[in-house]
Amino acid sequence: MNVAKGRPVAHRWSRAASAARLGMVLLLLAALGCAANPRRPASTSVPPQSVDAAVNAYTRGNCRESIRLFSAALRGQEYPVLLNGLGMAQLQCRQPQNAVDSLQRAVSLSPDSAALHTNLATALFALGEYRKAEREFDAALRLDSVNPEALVGKAGILLRKKQPEKALKLLSQVSGNEAAAPETLYDRALALYQMGLAADAESILQRYADAYPHDAEAQNALGVVALGLKKPDQAKAHLDRAIALMPEQGIYYYNRGAALKAKKNFPAAVEDYSRAIAFMPELAEAYVDRGDLRLLLREAEAGCKDLKKACDLGQCERFRKFQEAGRCRAEFWQ
Repeated sequence: MNVAKGRPVAHRWSRAASAARLGMVLLLLAALGCAANPRRPASTSVPPQSVDAAVNAYTRGNCRESIRLFSAALRGQEYPVLLNGLGMAQLQCRQPQNAVDSLQRAVSLSPDSAALHTNLATALFALGEYRKAEREFDAALRLDSVNPEALVGKAGILLRKKQPEKALKLLSQVSGNEAAAPETLYDRALALYQMGLAADAESILQRYADAYPHDAEAQNALGVVALGLKKPDQAKAHLDRAIALMPEQGIYYYNRGAALKAKKNFPAAVEDYSRAIAFMPELAEAYVDRGDLRLLLREAEAGCKDLKKACDLGQCERFRKFQEAGRCRAEFWQ
C-alpha cells in the first residue's frame, strides 16, 4: 500500500489470514482424532477428558491453562491431536517458536494430515518464517487441494510477495461458508487494494471490520484505504480507533501522521511521526516525512537531521535533493 505522495509504507495491514484465524484452526482437532497417527497401534486412543478440558480452556482464551493441560496429557505418550492442540494454545499465548516445535512433532507423527501442515504453516508465519510457511501451505494443498485454511494462508503469503492476482485466484477456490468468512474477506480486500481497486477493497474490508470491531489492524487498513481514496477525515477516524485499541503500534501513528498531513495539520502530523519513530526507530519513511514537514515549517536544522537519518537507514532521495539545493548543510548534523 501507499499513503501520502505515493511513498511505500511499511505498515502491517497485510497480515495474512493464516495468522488472523488462530481461533478457528483448533477446531481441526475433531477431524484428526487418534487415527491421525499412523505410527501408533490402532487400539491406542486418546482419553477424551485429556482433550476436552484443554480445548475448553483454549476456547475461553485461557491459553496458559490450555498449555498446561495439553502438556500434562502428553506426558504419557505423544499423539498428533494433543501436539496440535498444544501448538495452537502456544500460538494463542504468542509463543510461535514453541508452537512450531510442537507442530513439527505432530507433523512428523502424521505427515499425511493437511490440517497439521496448515497449522504448522500458521505457526511459521507467526514466527516470520514466510518461506517455510509457504512450503507447509503447499504441502497441505498437495494433500487436500480445497483445504480452505491452506488456500487462505497461501493467498496471504502471495499478498506479502505482492502477487494479488495469484492470491485472488486461490481465494476464488474457497467455497461454502469459508468464502464469506471475515478472514477470507480480509485477504480479498488486500488483493483488490494491491491491484489499485481501493473502493472495492474498502467495501469488503468494512464487512470484516463490522465482524471484528475490536480488530486494530482492520481499522488501520481502513485508514490506509481511506487515504488512498483521498478521504483524510475518514482515515483519521479509523486510525484514531486503531490507536485506541493498540496504542503501542508505531505504524498506526505513521499512517495517522499521513492523514493529518493530508488535512494540512502539519504540527500534529510531526507529533505523530515522532510517536511512530519512538516505537519504530528503524522506519525510514517516518524520518523522511517528518523532515519534509519540519523544513516546510522552517525548522531547517531539525528537518535536515531527519533526512540525514533517513539516508542512514537507506532512503537518501530527499536528503540528496535538499543537499543539492543547498538547504541541508553539513553543519546541521555534524
